Amino acid sequence: MKPFWEKDYLADTHYAFGNPSEEVVEWAKTLQAGARILDIGCGDGRHAIYLAQLGFEVEAIDISEAGIAKINRYKALHQLHNLQAIVQDVTTYEFKHSYDCIISHGLFHFLEREAWHSIIHSMQIHTKIQGINIITVFTDEVDIPEDLAPFVKGICKEGEIKDLYHSWLIQYYRSYQFEDQHDNNIKHCHAANKLVAVRRK
Repeated sequence: MKPFWEKDYLADTHYAFGNPSEEVVEWAKTLQAGARILDIGCGDGRHAIYLAQLGFEVEAIDISEAGIAKINRYKALHQLHNLQAIVQDVTTYEFKHSYDCIISHGLFHFLEREAWHSIIHSMQIHTKIQGINIITVFTDEVDIPEDLAPFVKGICKEGEIKDLYHSWLIQYYRSYQFEDQHDNNIKHCHAANKLVAVRRK
């Protein structure tokens, strides 16, 4: 069984999860020209493509072949040579560089808790001093929607992501609930935490 967003990844007319998130748009304004960015679990590229269009050096990884193919079609059409998108299981990804910004948006609940804790550790190590991490996670404040439950393995506890960044400078943090509706007319209620944190040392 494939998740519903795989169908949206086949369409070049829209992104499966909408426009880039506000915190990505806002914090991109603080990055220096040519900054190196890693987008982990990039989906069909709503953040990676936006950031590459701004001129940043962007690496994007996702396990979805359809999502990465969609990004690479856009890359070829618009000659975004500063964007590299590859099919990659994030749990076996080996960080090779240090980054000015690492993004993980709506990924970690699909991974075992031990796995995403390890990924956060790697993200922190491979972020440059004064670099930023931008993270959105779903939390356990509401029940997992029935159609998503088969894919959710390690839901984040409320406030947990903030605790994992206790040694960083937390510039933005939000705990909230929201409802969304996708093209398949399925409605979801989610609880989430957003965090933007700066590495201090």
